[in-house]
Amino acid sequence: YISELSLRLLSPRRSNQLCLGSMALFTALAAAFVKDSHALFYVFASFWGVCGGWKYTIERYLAITIIPKNKDAELMGAYLFFGQILAWLPPLVFTALNEAGVSIRISMLSLLIFWFISVICLQIMGPYENALQQANEPVEDSSPAADNASESEEPKSEQLSEAPS
Repeated sequence: YISELSLRLLSPRRSNQLCLGSMALFTALAAAFVKDSHALFYVFASFWGVCGGWKYTIERYLAITIIPKNKDAELMGAYLFFGQILAWLPPLVFTALNEAGVSIRISMLSLLIFWFISVICLQIMGPYENALQQANEPVEDSSPAADNASESEEPKSEQLSEAPS
């Protein structure tokens, strides 16, 4: 629901940035205020859950809408591949800090680095409207199969007459 509402008011890029900022804010607040209160931790966990659903939805929507036509399979595969490659890094940093005896608050704040990097990457992307326009432009097919198809477009009668007898 939140991603749908945010898309009515913002571009997918801005919505994603707002989501990441919200997750960072809730994490910083949890690190600052949660001491021994399990009830307060569950309140923050519910906010993280809502933001997680928002993030999952809006990231996929953003990726799907800016992928050029006829490139959707390979670029969605790259999106999923790099998502899986990078998904283990924040939990690894958090766990390593926690196991090294660093305060859980500092370990939680270490996650802000990853969200900050994500917001910067989204900012570098440029305006969503430009990305959408580029995605909708016709794309020349430069695959080897397309090259072979264009080479074999000469009439079959000429191909047969050139064959050795």
